Amino acid sequence: MITVDWGSTGFRAWRLDAEGRVLERRSAPLGITQLEAGEHGPALQSQVGDWIGAGETHILASGMIGSRNGWVEMPYIDCPAGLADIAGAVRRIDWVGDAELIFCPGLSCRDADGVPDVMRGEEMQVFGVAGETGNADLCLPGTHSKAVTLRAGRITGFATYFTGELYALLRSHGLLSGLLQTETQPETKAFAEGVKRSGEAGNLLHHLFGVRARGLFGELSGPAASAYLSGMLIGHELRGHAPAARLLLVGEQALCLRYADAARLLGRHVEIAPIDAAARGLHRLSKLLP
Repeated sequence: MITVDWGSTGFRAWRLDAEGRVLERRSAPLGITQLEAGEHGPALQSQVGDWIGAGETHILASGMIGSRNGWVEMPYIDCPAGLADIAGAVRRIDWVGDAELIFCPGLSCRDADGVPDVMRGEEMQVFGVAGETGNADLCLPGTHSKAVTLRAGRITGFATYFTGELYALLRSHGLLSGLLQTETQPETKAFAEGVKRSGEAGNLLHHLFGVRARGLFGELSGPAASAYLSGMLIGHELRGHAPAARLLLVGEQALCLRYADAARLLGRHVEIAPIDAAARGLHRLSKLLP
């Protein structure tokens, strides 16, 4: 079968054997925000058409491809929710030749004040690294980072953080953009200073202007300023997570390593999950489909 994790900014696909082992994997910077209505089919064909031609006819897709701005809009399932709940709400459509597309729903929850939150795609990563009766506290870094609570194999709640998108916006627009430069090598000292700053007096809005002020006073170079900002934003996010004895990081390895550094600076015990979590979660889901 073919499994697909199709998000706002990127596309990932895996060709799996019957046991869920990865035979091939592909990725592309082809998020749904780059596509207009009617372009999803040709985009998918361009990425996995040869796999379909080789006989793979079942395509199980999760992520923002099932959002209002995606291929088909799938509903949200209220938490707590497990794999069986998701399996009961998939939608199948016929596609090219004998291929069948299976779209997954998203998940929703509400915080203590009743404000809704949603996820699409990250749930498959969670189920890919947790057992049927697993308990875990997870962080999924990314454009919209997630803090997820898993109890008895079910996602009981989660919170979304604008960390990655805010970092990208500040790098490309506004007052700080002229100061921030790409790190050519890890700026570990500046990053640690940013994490420390996230716990000091003031709030995030005040701390952000401090990046500009420190640059004016020659205390931060361009690459160091970027690392400082990264550490500050990740630090603010992690301080907002519910306390956990162990934090499981799931996602792109380089970003998980940066989160792990920040978490350890905050005294947290962390573990980084193996790659291909989404593929494993989607394969587990396939076993429950009616």
